Amino acid sequence: MRAKKVLLPEGVQDLLINDCRYRRHIEEKLMECFIQAGYMEVSSPTLEYYDLFSSDYLSFKRNKMFKLIDTDGEILVLRPDGTVPIVRMVSTKMKNFVYPLKLCYVENVFRIDEEQAGKKREFRQAGVELFGIPSHKGDAEVIITAIESLKNLGLQNFQIELGQAKLLRDILQRLNIDYEDKQDIGRYIEEKNFIELDRLVESLDIEIDVKEVLKALPRLFGQAEEVFADVKALPLKPYMLEAIEDLERVWQMVDDYGFGKYITLDLGMFTMMKYYSGIIFKGFTKDLGVVLLSGGRYDGMMKDFGMDIPATGFVFIVNKITKALKIQEKLMLKKKNHILLIQDNKRTWKREIVEGLRKKGNIVELCLLEDRHEILEYIKRRQIDEVFRMDQKGEIEIIEDWGEI
Repeated sequence: MRAKKVLLPEGVQDLLINDCRYRRHIEEKLMECFIQAGYMEVSSPTLEYYDLFSSDYLSFKRNKMFKLIDTDGEILVLRPDGTVPIVRMVSTKMKNFVYPLKLCYVENVFRIDEEQAGKKREFRQAGVELFGIPSHKGDAEVIITAIESLKNLGLQNFQIELGQAKLLRDILQRLNIDYEDKQDIGRYIEEKNFIELDRLVESLDIEIDVKEVLKALPRLFGQAEEVFADVKALPLKPYMLEAIEDLERVWQMVDDYGFGKYITLDLGMFTMMKYYSGIIFKGFTKDLGVVLLSGGRYDGMMKDFGMDIPATGFVFIVNKITKALKIQEKLMLKKKNHILLIQDNKRTWKREIVEGLRKKGNIVELCLLEDRHEILEYIKRRQIDEVFRMDQKGEIEIIEDWGEI
């Protein structure tokens, strides 16, 4: 037992000095962009009732959440997701706010994610949620905000993939086949497992035109103009065409804004998060083969909370953004001038001098050491830029030669 005092639980980590500096810088840049786009910051509690996340459509598996029992015997969880608590907040405390309602947040989420390298358990997320806009304008706005946020961080070589969850979901809902087969079709399309998808679809009693569309979906990805041309050549049902045209309107608005070069399409994009009801998207960078951000439309979730309000949003995974920026060497933070203020033996520090130096943007550290050699070692290891001495009159002088300390 004693040995575990110096160990960490699996899937969590300590953040040391530079990691904290990087994270704060990234989060401040993201929040700056969110707020400039009209989003307002909110925060939800780390602990929520288990019932909030137990709905079938949320796809949060019971064994993937961290559960505990409170003193009243109620089952609580460490929040496994950032969006659902915001929806709860809006439905219970913000019904009368002006709409569209634009909210943003930076919070930790906790879940057992075996697919993450290192089996992560704690994730830092920064996201936005837009309530009250049912049209493509809302989807385009959050995608534009995501792109502007990445540009504001200085990230390069990133790409946003757009998909349409409504397309495949509507197809599967209309098929009179087993639930397991529907799940397999969705998984094979998402994984682009052409062989297994073709085998399964051909074995099922499905209309020929629908079979053709299903088999084509994972193959329809790339530049928007080409994908739209290819999908419209398929024998689409009216409801399928409606979903495609909705996606096209979103892409067109983002392109008209000037961000078309960051967009590709993937009609095989599917998510097991059942609350997504329309446009979905993911963000990647060529330097890091993992998802940096994800989002989409989730109109149906609001109805589960008694509000018939459309909603869309996205979330950044902060630690992955940090890693991508490190790879691209874009985390060169500006270093403030660091001053060490020492004093003669008979003098204490003067508030006016310290405040004056700090107001000029300097880091001013009060020297707590007395031994000369310890002071010199501290200056070296902390990379102090300047050393000031306060004399007996309360005036300061810059020590040019640190050997005179």
